[in-house]
Amino acid sequence: MQRIRVSLLALAGAAVLSGCFLAAAGAGAGGAIYVTERGAEAQVASPVERTLGATRQTFQELGVTETKSSSEQDGGVEKRSLEGKTSDREIEVDLRSEGTGTHVAVVAKKTAVTWDKDLAKKILNRIVEQTK
Repeated sequence: MQRIRVSLLALAGAAVLSGCFLAAAGAGAGGAIYVTERGAEAQVASPVERTLGATRQTFQELGVTETKSSSEQDGGVEKRSLEGKTSDREIEVDLRSEGTGTHVAVVAKKTAVTWDKDLAKKILNRIVEQTK
């Protein structure tokens, strides 16, 4: 029992030190939303194309003007990127296919070296809701 407790503490410490921790449970069918050093990430159960549509709809609802989009295929992995801006933030959303779902990463930049994690979480939460 002591060994298991020490292992769990070490694992929790490693997660916190890496700058990634659990922010909220229940995002999509497959997991949780994680806050990272620069933004938020989650795995959603919908395919990339549907998740991209949810991202665009979220941008419209939150007043984010789309400025750039890109798409690439890396072997069997589909990658999509969408960028936008508000009056004082730059937003980046990266989508990557994983199995039948999509890994979503959102970054909201205040400046070149500071990020708005709360806005990134808000955007990601809305994207997750749109994919259900």
